[in-house]
Amino acid sequence: MTAPGPRAVATLAGQIRRALLSVTLVAILVTTVGALVIGSHYLLDQMRAHLRALASVTAAHSEPALLFKDRAAADEVLRGIPEEEGVIVAELRDASGALMARVAKPDATLPAAAIRALVQERVSAYVVVDGERIGSVTLESAGEPLLRGLLGLLVFDLLGALFVCLVLFVIERRLTGHITRPLTDLEALIRSAREKRDFSRRAPPCGIAEIEALRTDFHGLLDEIQRRDEDLGRTHAALKRLAFRDTLTGLANRAMLESALLAALGGDANDDDRTGIVYFDIDSFKAVNDALGHATGDSLLKGLASRLQRALPAHAMPARIGGDEFVVLISPVASEDELRALAASLHEALHAPMRIGPHVFHPGLSIGYALSGPADVQGAELINQADRAMYLSKKQRRNAGDRTRWEDTAEEVVEDAR
Repeated sequence: MTAPGPRAVATLAGQIRRALLSVTLVAILVTTVGALVIGSHYLLDQMRAHLRALASVTAAHSEPALLFKDRAAADEVLRGIPEEEGVIVAELRDASGALMARVAKPDATLPAAAIRALVQERVSAYVVVDGERIGSVTLESAGEPLLRGLLGLLVFDLLGALFVCLVLFVIERRLTGHITRPLTDLEALIRSAREKRDFSRRAPPCGIAEIEALRTDFHGLLDEIQRRDEDLGRTHAALKRLAFRDTLTGLANRAMLESALLAALGGDANDDDRTGIVYFDIDSFKAVNDALGHATGDSLLKGLASRLQRALPAHAMPARIGGDEFVVLISPVASEDELRALAASLHEALHAPMRIGPHVFHPGLSIGYALSGPADVQGAELINQADRAMYLSKKQRRNAGDRTRWEDTAEEVVEDAR
């Protein structure tokens, strides 16, 4: 009987390599499959929710077309759905179920056509006006957004697998002690960027090419994130200005007025001061636009807004809430006499002749005001009180024949419409 030969003994490095490789491959397989299963379920739910939201938005945009039975407008609403939403069939029906418009788009790619057989979502949303159902919108998705999400998830998993393989290679080369410090530095840098949003820190150089490349790339990523964060801050500030400022005159808009009025009325409960509203518009402003054009009308609005800002005290906030309607919030106001005197001074300042181009305008203004009382009052009600007072003044002025007048001149000078 022949004795068995000596068994081949694997090196420790080989055993670690095989063990780590086996564990890594199993982990990658389980993670990838699990991520794809969970991700596809999540993305499918997101796609359904987004499709329902898109149907609701389309239904809201379809109200005029249904109310006026305008098939061309209905078709335009459906064709306005962006291509990237993955909607291949969109239908708009009236209350009786009759088809008003239908738009069918071919699948953009072959994968989208293939996945349609597996993922085909169809949602509907009713078009409701004053509690009455006047029609419905039906959207059918080809599932292309889901495919893009799954492809992105797969790429992310592949990049993660590549990173794990890199770590495995480093550990196998028995360089654990040499790579611990730079990886720890990068970890601290990532944590600082994620938790404290501090993108100014940088990791020190190291002697490993792979980690140095990772460090350099991550620094480049931090630079890009920092630039985008700064751009986002500037964009947010600009959007905030747009959200609370009238784009024509630069005055506060309705949203900013309502917010400031709510804060002012809340302060009324804590002291004896009260809040006042002065509401005015331009008499016969439509005649200015019709006779001289909207550009001249806009110049008149800007000129009056400029005068208004100069005539008001520091604690007053002027706002343009639409068309030729302006509102001034004054807080605090000690008495109705103070508010009445302010309204009179505004009328005097704004009523003065104004030269715009070849015309000299004599603005006609109807002004009303309202003062908060000792009892609780809503901001909208206070504005409505001033609005009603303004329309009473307008009626009296109309009966007296007062209106905005203008006359031609030889000079073309724009009075301070800035």
